[in-house]
Amino acid sequence: MIKVEEVQYARQFYQFFDEYYHAEILEKIRKGDNFLQVDFGKLAAFEPELADDLLERPDEVIQNAELAFHEFDLGNIARFKVRFVNLPSTQRTMISNIRSLHINKFLLIEGIVRQKSDVRPQVVSARFECPQCGNIIPILQLENTFREPSRCSCGRKGKFVLLGKELVDAQKLVLEEAHESMEGGEQPKRISVFLKDDLVSPLSEKRSAPGTKVRVLGIVKEVPITLNSHGTKSVRFDLQIEANNVEAIDETFYDLVISKEEEVVIKKLGEDQRILHKLAGSIAPSVYGYE
Repeated sequence: MIKVEEVQYARQFYQFFDEYYHAEILEKIRKGDNFLQVDFGKLAAFEPELADDLLERPDEVIQNAELAFHEFDLGNIARFKVRFVNLPSTQRTMISNIRSLHINKFLLIEGIVRQKSDVRPQVVSARFECPQCGNIIPILQLENTFREPSRCSCGRKGKFVLLGKELVDAQKLVLEEAHESMEGGEQPKRISVFLKDDLVSPLSEKRSAPGTKVRVLGIVKEVPITLNSHGTKSVRFDLQIEANNVEAIDETFYDLVISKEEEVVIKKLGEDQRILHKLAGSIAPSVYGYE
């Protein structure tokens, strides 16, 4: 049954997108991009209560924000993702300070990428057919284990026929706290970050290479810990961040935008006979004797 709040969220987001991002959405659709970066500050100015709900119930609110995109003509784009930027400073949390009270909350963390897995497909939804009545049962795959329906509306229990599954690209990062943000002899803490869809595109991958300092906006999730090969689960859980957006803090060449004025200066420097001497003098000029 659809909740009244969900219908309200979708309606509010459609009004928000239509007012602030209509032209940008149309341009994204024209280019074939399936995501939109949304400024949290604009959302808070448009509807403060909706912005507060996003921080407290991000899964529910983001899901309905993406449903609102279907009011636009998406063409061949099946799913349109919303990526938030500019979260308030109150949501900034150090990895070592993440606790159980943060589970399912929308946080901002910063750190250095220490490990990065290969991109692999992950199931996000599956469709099953009931052998008895032919009913089609869609199941969202939100957990780490593949879920099948337990029963059909006709009352049948047992095995169901898998008709198909929807896959997306997925990847895992290990993020470590930056040393400059720590005090005394503290050891940097690490946390796993889960990426999918456009966040693992070739360009996004280059911005999150190991050694890169990044800013992650995401939802804290609990992950069951398996104790042995028989699948026995521990009473303790691990924590993981499901990323909504990843931004490189250190500017890379992929983010560099050169203006027309800068282009003129660069070409003029290229014609300078003493350009190598000037470049050498621009590198650590305060260090004596390294000319």
